[in-house]
Amino acid sequence: MKYAEGSADSRNMWIDFEESESLQLKDPAMLVALSTSMPQYRALYSQARELADYMLKKLQTVKVGTVRSSAFPPEVLVREGGVSSLPESGVYLVRGRRDILLVAGDTSPMDEQYEFAQFILGKGKEAGVKELFSIGARWAENPVPPEAEPQASGFSTDSAGVAMLEKHGVKIIGEEPAPFFASIVVAMAKDYGIRGYKLSVDHGEPSPHTRSVIKLLEVLGELAGFDIDLTELRSKALPVAPPSRSPNSSIYH
Repeated sequence: MKYAEGSADSRNMWIDFEESESLQLKDPAMLVALSTSMPQYRALYSQARELADYMLKKLQTVKVGTVRSSAFPPEVLVREGGVSSLPESGVYLVRGRRDILLVAGDTSPMDEQYEFAQFILGKGKEAGVKELFSIGARWAENPVPPEAEPQASGFSTDSAGVAMLEKHGVKIIGEEPAPFFASIVVAMAKDYGIRGYKLSVDHGEPSPHTRSVIKLLEVLGELAGFDIDLTELRSKALPVAPPSRSPNSSIYH
């Protein structure tokens, strides 16, 4: 059992982390793809989980770590056969042109989000990670029509990272709040010598967010340097029609 490091407050967070032996990694990057487990929000905010599930299905991965934490929602998951367990996130190694550490699992943290970000970033730094990519939906935008073509948007920890996002066709977010763990871990990354990137899409596409996941994986594959076959996703994507209406109110209004 280990505890997050970085501040006195982080010692109050319970962390149970099981990891394999030390790995030799090639130019490693970290990909954080965690979505909320709260039922009332899953239909809107499951893009990261869906992206991670597809990567785990299509890419050869090795589970190298398991995280359980008091930062996760206070619940027990009853799995197949009536067996219960605490929520957990796995750390998976994806070998390729560069090594990717994929953080994916049952839920994103609900409490102690800063402390959980410290823990994840600390593990990334130990592994030699210099770039972190975090996946999620935007929160402050006007929802787009369901038939609209998804647009990847995002931000970074510094101007060089912003320029890299622009180079790959990502719409830069500015002058708006970006709450919760998926964004917090990006802003905190620079304190660990890691350049962070947030990649997101607007709300509007019905669940499952097939076209949104395709768009995110297209951009992410170029940025993070991995190849993934999107044929199965594209076969399930609904045709895109011209928007039929214009949004007129923010979700904050």
